[in-house]
Amino acid sequence: MYVRWGVKEAKKTNELNRFKALLDLKSTYLDEMNSQMKAAKDWGKDDGFAQACREKYAEVDIKHREVCKELDAYHSRL
Repeated sequence: MYVRWGVKEAKKTNELNRFKALLDLKSTYLDEMNSQMKAAKDWGKDDGFAQACREKYAEVDIKHREVCKELDAYHSRL
């Protein structure tokens, strides 16, 4: 009986830790997106650096959207 309870609690803990990790990733990606936007805006020129910032922003945006999809899936389970 205690073993089953322990297993269930361990599963819950793992799910919550994964959820927290996804939230941290989401926050990190948002910070990176803001940083890239700010860098391109502060640069003030439309050159290779600004283009690299936009490309990095696009890459991070894709990752952010993937994390958001994972979080949506977790919301239904928690």
